[in-house]
This record gives sequence, C-alpha cells and structure tokens, in this order.
Amino acid sequence: MVSKVMAGLEILNSKIEKTGKKKEFFIIFVLAVMIVALPLLGMGTLTSGFHLVDDHELLLWTYEFRYQDANLLEVMKVRFWRDLGIRYRPLYYFFRIFLCYLFGENLFAYSVLKALEIIFSIILLYYCGQEMGAKKIHSALFSFTAMIGYQSAVWWKLGPQESFGTFIFAFAFFCMLKYLKSSKKGWMAGSCFLLLLMVHYKESYIMLMPFLMVYVLYYEINSAEKGQVTLQGVWRCVKKRLGYLVALGVIFLLPVLVIVFVVGTDKYGSVGLEKGMSILDYVDGLGRSLKGDLKWYGRFGVLFCMILLTYWEELKKLWKEILLTLVFLLPQVVLYGRSGIGERYILPSSIGFAFFFVYVILKWKPLSGNRRFVYVLGILLCLAAHGRVMLREADYFRYRGESITSMLEAVNKMKKEDSNVLACFRPNEEGNLTINYWMKLHDFDNVYYWTEEEQTITKECDINLHYPEEYYQEENFNDMDIIVMYNREDRHWAYDLSMDLTDFQEIPCGTLTMYVRNGSVDEVVKPEIEGLRIHF
Repeated sequence: MVSKVMAGLEILNSKIEKTGKKKEFFIIFVLAVMIVALPLLGMGTLTSGFHLVDDHELLLWTYEFRYQDANLLEVMKVRFWRDLGIRYRPLYYFFRIFLCYLFGENLFAYSVLKALEIIFSIILLYYCGQEMGAKKIHSALFSFTAMIGYQSAVWWKLGPQESFGTFIFAFAFFCMLKYLKSSKKGWMAGSCFLLLLMVHYKESYIMLMPFLMVYVLYYEINSAEKGQVTLQGVWRCVKKRLGYLVALGVIFLLPVLVIVFVVGTDKYGSVGLEKGMSILDYVDGLGRSLKGDLKWYGRFGVLFCMILLTYWEELKKLWKEILLTLVFLLPQVVLYGRSGIGERYILPSSIGFAFFFVYVILKWKPLSGNRRFVYVLGILLCLAAHGRVMLREADYFRYRGESITSMLEAVNKMKKEDSNVLACFRPNEEGNLTINYWMKLHDFDNVYYWTEEEQTITKECDINLHYPEEYYQEENFNDMDIIVMYNREDRHWAYDLSMDLTDFQEIPCGTLTMYVRNGSVDEVVKPEIEGLRIHF
C-alpha cells in the first residue's frame, strides 16, 4: 500500500516538475493569495479594526500630522533618537511613520499592504527553494512550513517587524542564490542593498548574516570542491568570493558596532545575553517555548530526528548542513531563548527549521521507503496542525478587534460634551494610548485612567511618559460616566477590579465590558459582537 502511494506521488511530482515557468509562477501566486486570504478574508482580520496594541502609534502620529501640523521628517527624527536609546531598528520607524503619513488611521490600507508582504514572502521563499535545487513541491512545503503557524500572527498584526523583515530576507537570499549561480554583479548588488535594509530593520534579522556568509562558502564547497572540505579548498572558496564576503561582513558589523557602542547591549530586557545568566535559563526558556507556540515544531521535530537517526552512518555525512542550520538557529536562541520563542518571534527561526527538515532532508537520497512515507506524512500533519493554529489565532484576533472597535464607536455615540470616560486598561499602556488618541481624533479629550494598585483616577495616560502636573491630579470616581475594561474573554489583560459598579448598567462588548452610569447618557448603545467561530 505504502509503495503504491509513494509511486503515485512520484508520478504526480514528475508532472509538476514539467510545469512551465509562467504556469509555475501563476500556481504559486494563486496558492499564496489563497493561503493568505483564508485568515485575512475568511476569518475577517482584514477589517477587524483596532486592537489596543501597536495601533496607538498610528493614532498618535495621525493626531500630530492632522492637529499639530507636525513635520514628517521631524516626527521621524524624534522617534529615531528615542528608539535608539533602547533598540536598533531605524528603518522600521522610517517606513512605519511614512506609511502613517500616507494612510493616517486607515487600518484597512495597512492590512492590505501587510498581506502583500506575506504573499510575496511566501513566493520568494518558494523560489529560494528552487534556486537551492529543491523540487517544486518540496519548495512549496519549505515555504509553507516556514510561514504557517503561530508565527502567522504577523500576517494580520500591524506592529511586528517580522513580516517586512522576512520579505527583505527572502528577496535578498533569492538575489544571493542567483548571484552564486550566475556571478552577475547585478544580483550581487541587489542582495547587498536588500541586506543593508534588512540589518537596519530588526535585530533578529541582523543575526541572519552569519548564516548567509557561511552559505556562500557552503555553496562554493559543494560546487567547486565537490563537497570535499579541506583547508586549501576552503581558502580557494574564500578567495573566489572574497569581495562579496567582505561586503557581507561589513553589512553585518555596521549595526553590531552601533548596538555595542551606542545603543548598549543591556537595554533589551529579557532579550539577548545578560551577565549572570546561565545555560539553564535558556534551557528553561526553550522548554516553555516547546510547550507553547513551538509545540508542533517540537513534537514533529522529535519524530523527524528519530527517523533520521536510523540512518546514523549516512546522517553523519550531513554535518555541513547541520552546521549551517545551527548557524541559522543558535543566534535566534541567544536572542529569544531565555524569554521564550513564541508567536512573531518564531520568525525567522521557522525558516531555519524548514531549511533543514524540509529542504535538506527531502532531497536527501538515503531517506526512502516506509521511512520516507512516514517522514513526508509528518511534514504534512505538522503543516495541518499549524494551519489549524493559524485559523484559530486569526479568529481570536478578529473577535478582539471587533470588540475594541465596537467599544470605541459605542462610547463615541453615547458620550456628551461634558461626559467623563474611564479607561481601565492598565498595565496595558498601549491600550490607554489607543483610546486617548482615538478619542482626540474624534474631538473628545475627557478620558481618564484607572490604576488598580493605587486605586486612583488621573489623566496620566502612560506611566512611562511625562505629562503636565495637572494630569496627575486625582479625579473622583463619582464623576465618571462611562467605564471600559477587559473581561475574561480577553486572553492578555483581564483581571478583577475593585470598583463599586452598582450604579452602572453593564454592557457586554466581546472581550471588553462597558459600564454606563444610570441616567448619564441619552441612549445606551449595545454593540452586537460575533463570538469566536472556531472552537477546536
């Protein structure tokens, strides 16, 4: 039975391999669009609205551009120097502020652009697989395995840098592979330009540069030295690509030197290396990750390793590929292993996982027979499990966004000119900032903020920022007309508040709850929110 299935798959694969280039591009383009459209359109993330996370910056800059006549370059400059004190991602804010200047608070436009980034990332990773020598169907599996899963949150969340970072990496890697094959300077220049953008976008993508430099040597050893590794052979490969390797090294060192000598390596909290931390801290962090968002990579990774170990003598010959994979993954573990690798932080590590377990192993000749069947079935089941995860996470994102957007619109309809609105989102300061600037953009500024620990009400919107002295003046709870807070439907911030709400009418609003003081509004608005669609 297994042999018949494998024979049928080989026939199907041979037909796919004969597909022309135009038809091939059309098929992978349609597949990428369909896969991305499934959560964005099918689950409704594309039109889900505000989420009290990340979008506060878009509202802030829109307010500055619209009401304070802020200069685009000045806003970029202020954000650049502020961010440089804690992180190194200058191009991220350059692009983000520029898009805000173009789109304002139009989240739909940002979401469409984000979708296009993911579609072309999937396509480019597919063609990277092709350029590395994988079969068409294996290239598709490589791309899908890298992009689908908990990390798919970057498809619809507007703040994370990983969507554009992955797009730049995939594009740069494709150009590099074309250059290594053709030695054409245009491809070399294109890859260097894109990598220069990439390393100024986010730290985790800076740490992909060692992999790319080692890959250049790996390619030359396999092509010029027939896979034989000797000191003389390695030196010949270095000399052949010396100019390119130097360029990659300079691109890598530029941001590293800025981080070490300007930003400082002690500004990243639980990210990166920290004095006094032991290997056990990383083991603990990875353990938590493997029980969380990395669980399907972990479970199927164990299966894949068990199958590969049955080829022990042949497996040892893959030491170059294993080393290359470790050069890809270990820097990511150093960056995020201690705090835990989850959701958007799975990228770009998932590309490294797919590089070895999909690209390398599926073209590995010793893997055959029943073991190959089980291995391929494992990849498909892993992809199916991650597809389920993707849809479930998209459904929750849609539910939360519709809840928050409906709340904002309901409060805007119910409020009077002298109404007072109390936001109970702390410790989520981004949530406070979102409602603050959304209301200001709708010509309303009577929003106050509750601090549960101190049981105080002030206009202090974000405890990390400085405000005029009057913003710290305590207000009376009896003067509040509308209260908004999380409820137990929210995964992230729900907790019990010590307020006396007996004089208020409770209005459920999805992951939020609104309370309206009796007699304080002309008409109570009760939003209708569709609950979660997926319960598996």
